[in-house]
Amino acid sequence: MDTDTEVGGSGERGNSSSPGNATDNTSPPSGNKQTSFWIWLQVVGMGVLGVAGIQTILANSGNFFAAVCAPVEAGGMGFAVNEFALWLTCTTYCMAFSQLYVGRLWLKLKTPLLLTGSFLVCMIAFALMGTYSELWQWYFSGIVIGLSGGFFFMVGAPIIVTNWFAKRSAFALGVVTIIGALGAAILSLVQATIIAAFGWRMAYLLVAAISVVIALPFTLFVVRFKPEDKGLKPYGWETGMETITAGDKRASGTSVKRGLLSIPFAALFVAVGFCALFGGYQNLWPLAAEEWGYGVQFGSLMISTTALFGLIAPLLGTLIDRLGAYPSVFIILGAQLLSGLGILFFHANQAVLLIAIFFFADQMTVVGTLVPLVIRKMFGARNYTKILGYAQLGVGLIGGLSAPIVSTLMVTFNTFNATLVFAAFLSVGSALFFLIAFVTRRTLKWEGRSEEQNEMA
Repeated sequence: MDTDTEVGGSGERGNSSSPGNATDNTSPPSGNKQTSFWIWLQVVGMGVLGVAGIQTILANSGNFFAAVCAPVEAGGMGFAVNEFALWLTCTTYCMAFSQLYVGRLWLKLKTPLLLTGSFLVCMIAFALMGTYSELWQWYFSGIVIGLSGGFFFMVGAPIIVTNWFAKRSAFALGVVTIIGALGAAILSLVQATIIAAFGWRMAYLLVAAISVVIALPFTLFVVRFKPEDKGLKPYGWETGMETITAGDKRASGTSVKRGLLSIPFAALFVAVGFCALFGGYQNLWPLAAEEWGYGVQFGSLMISTTALFGLIAPLLGTLIDRLGAYPSVFIILGAQLLSGLGILFFHANQAVLLIAIFFFADQMTVVGTLVPLVIRKMFGARNYTKILGYAQLGVGLIGGLSAPIVSTLMVTFNTFNATLVFAAFLSVGSALFFLIAFVTRRTLKWEGRSEEQNEMA
């Protein structure tokens, strides 16, 4: 294989008696049935699901903050913003916890049932927020959203894309990202307009209804676990490639126990957690702008600049496909380090600051694209859904501390610059743990491979 992101060929899982997504062990269909339409429609479907799901519920949740936390006489509930925001913390940590069972259920349940059911549970919990009068009720919805949303918020796109793409999987994940970025920007304006026109209580219901209308056609009729479900082969599949379908008994890869108890997995767990800690910076840019004398409006521009990074995700995906997942990790983290130092030392220049802010967001490429590809390459397809799910615990458990850590550093040292020094250490620390994982990966023994193949891997 030419690159690290070429992940193998077509295949199927399980046997005829297996439940859920598993199928029999017959040979995959002939290549002449493959059509780009259905393959790329999977990418669109996962992008749309991201817009209707995580972007609507989490990324754009700030649209409701001012209205819900407004004084009672102004139609709000009078909550303190920091107390109200805790429902997002509940969601984050419950989503991390959900990864303990998400990977297994992906293999047991039919994909339309899994995605549609978990999505509807999330949307019902979200819509009910419009009926609440007590703070704990938002926390309850946050818990429900986290426990059910973990099926498609964190692992859905990587699982589907790497099953459908033997090549160009990084580019495909980049397309999912750009759909999410554009959709989030559009829906954010729609949400704000609905809240202004109908009030926040009705807005919760209307926004949830819009998300359901957008997502359900894809979860019910489009997205499928593997190409064989549509009589197709993965994009880029060539004769002689081994199966790439996650969970297929014929696929090679480590066992779950050996994978999770290995040095490479422990190092990746810490590395991805460190990368997730960068996520807490975006919402604090207005505070940095105020400290540097730019004002709140420029702070909003900094947030928007961060969001725009998603627009170059397909370009970065192409780079990853060409260079391979392993080398790309260090290139992206190098850019992360340089952009952080650029913000620290050159924030007096607005143009340079915005450019550095833009590239500071490239950590999302590590978490959203590179880590799933690295895990697929390092641990194989056999138990990919389970091992990926456990790895995502690092995103939730460590990344969930991002906002508290960053804000505490800012308050303790009385300057935002202290958080940028911390960011530099995060970049170096992440790269170090990724390096440990890559160096020790040869200690992993794959099932479905001969001893000689293990030595050559």
